[in-house]
Amino acid sequence: MRALASWTWKVLGLVLLLGASGARAFNDADALKVVGFARTQLRKSASAMPNETRSPKASRADGTWTTVANTDEVAWTQGFFPGGLWQLYQVGLEPSWQSKADRWTRALEVQKTNRRTHDLGFKMFLSFGNAYRLTGDAYYRDVLLTSAESLAARYNSRIGIIDCCDWNSAWDVPLVTDTMMNLELLLWASANGGRAELRTMAVNHALTTLRDAVRPDGSSFHYVDYNAATGAIRSKGTFQGYSANSTWARGHAWLIHGYTMVYRYTGDARMLAAARKVTDWYLSRVPTDMVPKWDFDAPGTQKDSSAAAIVASALLELSQLETDAARKTRYRDAALRTLDTLVSPAYFAQGTNSPGLLLHGVGHLPANQEIDVSLIYGDYYFLEAVLRFNPNPPYPWYSKLSFFESQHRLGSGNTGVRTIEFDVTPLAASQDGTIGYTDSATSVTDYASLNMTVRMNLEGYFDVRNAGAYASLTRVPYVSGRTYHVRILADLPARRYSVWVRPPGGSEVRIANQYVFRTGAPPIDDLGRASVRTLIADSDFRVLNHQVRAGVAASVSDERTETWSDAEESFGCGSTHGASTSSGVLSVLGVMFLLQRSLSTRRRR
Repeated sequence: MRALASWTWKVLGLVLLLGASGARAFNDADALKVVGFARTQLRKSASAMPNETRSPKASRADGTWTTVANTDEVAWTQGFFPGGLWQLYQVGLEPSWQSKADRWTRALEVQKTNRRTHDLGFKMFLSFGNAYRLTGDAYYRDVLLTSAESLAARYNSRIGIIDCCDWNSAWDVPLVTDTMMNLELLLWASANGGRAELRTMAVNHALTTLRDAVRPDGSSFHYVDYNAATGAIRSKGTFQGYSANSTWARGHAWLIHGYTMVYRYTGDARMLAAARKVTDWYLSRVPTDMVPKWDFDAPGTQKDSSAAAIVASALLELSQLETDAARKTRYRDAALRTLDTLVSPAYFAQGTNSPGLLLHGVGHLPANQEIDVSLIYGDYYFLEAVLRFNPNPPYPWYSKLSFFESQHRLGSGNTGVRTIEFDVTPLAASQDGTIGYTDSATSVTDYASLNMTVRMNLEGYFDVRNAGAYASLTRVPYVSGRTYHVRILADLPARRYSVWVRPPGGSEVRIANQYVFRTGAPPIDDLGRASVRTLIADSDFRVLNHQVRAGVAASVSDERTETWSDAEESFGCGSTHGASTSSGVLSVLGVMFLLQRSLSTRRRR
């Protein structure tokens, strides 16, 4: 008993120490904050560009982006903006995001026959690859297969690498660590209808990079240049780094992300060993805030948030693929600590004039280009990391004036009898807002498209569409800022539905019983689309925790109600870090109290 008591107090001391130091972990509230801010920033960026001929690259001091022509064959960053748009489509399956993403993706089709760059993966896989993953449209697949063959044309079979580039006359046949990221285009293509040789090329390039660019201690050169005639190494260095023997942070980040990705595709133990080697070196050298200097060996304190974002995303995937339990935990913890820092005011761009998500990125310091700025690729991998942390964060749907903007895809599998549940919060005192549903094959262009509709009306209460008019069995009033739980039981074959509303702290009230689907609405085979629409102003109300389930679901009286701020799009998810630390301390103290009480009871027995 004396030993147990001693252990108990040691635990208490550790808990209090963690509480005092502000220990914390990236969580769902942080993910929502990032996704919400990304929606605001990417929407503004898309609106700021008159057409899809250019894509953003780096922030300017005036709050705008520098841009790159989508037809530029040598530039490498055009795929990140459409890739980010596809990531936001993934989150909510909103057709408006798909439309934006598709426009900027199709603008890059001209690059599919580009054989002048090793960066075709950055351009095409992040755009067309995400597009095919999320839509299954064969058009995107065909462009990817053509792009893979264009990249393969740069493969040097004597050396076993993808030749980096032609623009530097000082090099003969160079590889750079960046190319590790572009190998995904080859690996994907070989598994989706392309030549089997594409996989061999990718694996050979990865092994040659490991042999020649990764030092024995796990640090790395940025480039290795080979003699075209003999294959012998001519030189090694860090083209964008501090010195020939230093380790450029983003170049090393490409290795961590790249070897993890190649291991995912191949299951090759050599790739896992390589990922571990470069990752372990990085983690042994990165500062305590998990954001590296732009070059690990450079003087000064200039950080590079883009490198940290790339590594955070890679570590989350590596922790899933890792076979060793201790490494799995260590890699995930490092990823979350990195995201903790990136979402903090020190790096997160919310509240600044930056058009991006992350501050303090570094593009090419030796060339005095893009220093201490937001970078579109840093933003992409930051968002990728957040979506790897939680691929489908339960973000709110905000009401929209536009029918097109108001839509959310629910899929085509919701057939027969279905239960829909969600929380709705009016954010303005007066509402004329509707939540409506129709078939997956129907595009919502007006109210006549919606078979079922629940409304917060101008008279201040909920009602439901019944055939040709709105009606309510019982009037349940709504109050701005309060959250109401709505449950709908929909019988699609019978074309009827019933609706219940539960006020905050109250009991469920049935406001519609076996109401008939809207007169004149299109045929409905499934609950495939939801529309969250207002007639007064965007973001008048929000919908949260939306779910569709098969059959009849009983009301859950003790369902958790989330608390949100009222900021449009950014979701206003305030930090819960201090609260989580305090609650963690209190939880452990509670457990200790119960343990002590149990010991006392046992003594009495």
